[in-house]
Amino acid sequence: MAKLWNQAFQQSTKYELMINNINAALAGYSVVSLLLLCMIYLFSLPEMHKTRIGKVACIVLMTVLALVQFAHLLYFIHSTPLLSFRSYALLLGIVPVAYFFFCREILFHNEKLSIHDLAHAALLILVLLLPLKLAPTAAFLAGCGYTFHIYFKVQRLRRHIPRFKFEKFFFAVFFAMNVIALILGLFIPFVEPMFFFHAYSACISVAMILVVAALLVFPDLLSDVLLASQTAYAKSKLGNIDVDGKRRQLEQLMIGGRSYENESLTLGQVAEQLDLSPQQLSELVNSDFNMSFPRYIRQHRVEAAKKMLLAEPNASVLSISMATGFKSQSSFYSAFKELTGQAPAGFRKSQSHSSDAN
Repeated sequence: MAKLWNQAFQQSTKYELMINNINAALAGYSVVSLLLLCMIYLFSLPEMHKTRIGKVACIVLMTVLALVQFAHLLYFIHSTPLLSFRSYALLLGIVPVAYFFFCREILFHNEKLSIHDLAHAALLILVLLLPLKLAPTAAFLAGCGYTFHIYFKVQRLRRHIPRFKFEKFFFAVFFAMNVIALILGLFIPFVEPMFFFHAYSACISVAMILVVAALLVFPDLLSDVLLASQTAYAKSKLGNIDVDGKRRQLEQLMIGGRSYENESLTLGQVAEQLDLSPQQLSELVNSDFNMSFPRYIRQHRVEAAKKMLLAEPNASVLSISMATGFKSQSSFYSAFKELTGQAPAGFRKSQSHSSDAN
């Protein structure tokens, strides 16, 4: 009996050590990913509308989340009693506030700061005053509230974002993670801290993996949402413009001039050719085609690629992707799958079989 008990204990210790190592690796990955995402936002993505407040919120959010994961890493390695430190609770309180301001500055940058925004500091004061075991619960409750608030405001953008179900999925994931963290926070006084740290750290790691995957699969995701928000919240800039004429000119550029073949094509370049401002062209595409400019270009490229796949059966997928303006084969695959539901090779094969059957 003693031998069986000893074997069971060794086995449970082995699994606990394995889980500890996995979460430690994921926490380390999260720290690096967060810092890289912060640098990408600050020094890349030129099409993004970056306000000073948005930049500060981004730095604070990414840095604080990285510090939280680094603290979890210390727990996994040294069993550091994080719930005994007020600084850890304060980090948890800063995250939802920074998240709110970062999202607001990206999606609703036309909303000016007011005296009422000082009320957000109440959460930080609450976290500093509450007993340490209750502070995480207050932070996660605020996180759920902020996520709901941003989600309902984004509902106004639905008609401007054809892929909105994809964004809704991510909101649902982040809200679910907040709820899980909230439940864990409620049970902190009654469960071992180990369960809380493992689950919360895993939630952050999964969120980072999803964000990185989304940006790799849908590289224009942020610009799509940004352009949609600009159209939804801005006053029309097409009042004195011959919209029908400009739409015909745009289609002529794409279909007749095949401007989409230029892999470096930008909103500004096309706007200049149409004698429009970038904002006017963005609104024209959003209102007349019900999509963002990047998606509009992707659609023309994919349509051209579909024709080439069938007309040139011996041409490689790589050569077709380059001929239709895609910067890489991976971006071609992502766009093609997004708009047709099939991979390029699968589309060519299914269409050829269909032709043979006829």
